[in-house]
Amino acid sequence: MVNVVKNVRFDGQLWNLSIKDGVIEKIEHANSDYSTTSTDFDAKGFLYVPALADMHVHLDKHFLGEPWRPLQPFTTLPKQLKFEKEMLASMQSSLEERVSLMTELMVKQGTTKIRTHVDVDPVIGLMHLEAVVQLREQLRGIMDIEIVAFPQQGLLKSNSLGVMKDALRNGADLVGGVDPAGLDRKVEASLEAMFELSAEFDAGVDLHLHDPGHLGLYTIDLFADYTMQAKKQGRTAVSHAYCLGMLADDEINQTLSALSEADVAIISSVPIDRPAPRAQSLLNAGVKFLIGNDNVRDAWSPFGNGDLLQRGSRLAEKSGWITDEQLLTAYSFITNRSLTPQLGEKADFMLVNAENLQHAIAAHPKREAVFSNGQLLTNIENEKILDGTIS
Repeated sequence: MVNVVKNVRFDGQLWNLSIKDGVIEKIEHANSDYSTTSTDFDAKGFLYVPALADMHVHLDKHFLGEPWRPLQPFTTLPKQLKFEKEMLASMQSSLEERVSLMTELMVKQGTTKIRTHVDVDPVIGLMHLEAVVQLREQLRGIMDIEIVAFPQQGLLKSNSLGVMKDALRNGADLVGGVDPAGLDRKVEASLEAMFELSAEFDAGVDLHLHDPGHLGLYTIDLFADYTMQAKKQGRTAVSHAYCLGMLADDEINQTLSALSEADVAIISSVPIDRPAPRAQSLLNAGVKFLIGNDNVRDAWSPFGNGDLLQRGSRLAEKSGWITDEQLLTAYSFITNRSLTPQLGEKADFMLVNAENLQHAIAAHPKREAVFSNGQLLTNIENEKILDGTIS
């Protein structure tokens, strides 16, 4: 465990950060006198950058470490779900190996908090969940992992209510769902089932919503209503919500106001191949906005490397944000930490070769070192997890 990280740069100056019990206990100018110990770490003037929080990823479905697998063009959702099932069944590596590989990659890139959606259904049961729960236990104190029980084949369509309850009894933190109209074909019944599970297990809710246009907007309106009725403000989210990027502001303003009142978060992977919620519109309406990588080389997309800093950079570029204020706003969507070190805050941060935080998100440079809970996890000098906790 590191006691002092010296010569850290932020606010245009060099500082020493004293860490005790995983939190920042003291912040002093680097020219302050103190006794150097063997547990000090010299940051060598690299920039302090807060650690990342990826709020939408699928640890159990990537193809990293597998031979290259050609994908098929998307035609219909049922065909794609069948294709994904076949691909996952043919994996050479174990689930345990894959979820560990993905988290190691994310840690090396500065991510210390994730929300992962984990497939459950009557066929695979809790197999995927069990692998991720086991990993979560291994990484306590290193990575904060939230688990969404995700009925990828459709909550109602695949008769997954029973296995969802089992998942929530066995480690899942949130209730998932997907396309109440497009997949389940019963918008209100699907949402009611999600919120009934949420009430029974005192869990949050995170809905995958790909349904387009006014159909998607209708679903979001209902979701906000259910959130208010269930008194789940601040504990629900709609992921993707492509419909919010398909319609003009005057068509979605009332919905955005409802989302703000119900404190429903919108989570986006910032896709470049389809419409996405407009960050500025959400900001203007006071809607909480978060980002995740979602697909990382899987049955849906051959792209992705798990780097959330790069994804935040994509958001800024796609939004046309170039001012310092806008770049800092973009960074706030990919972290759950303060943008500069704060006394008493958990010591989760990384060091990069950049002039300032704005430069870091614009250029997304390599991570020179990553700290979580005051522990040095990775160091570019040897490019591996230092203590072997993950690898």
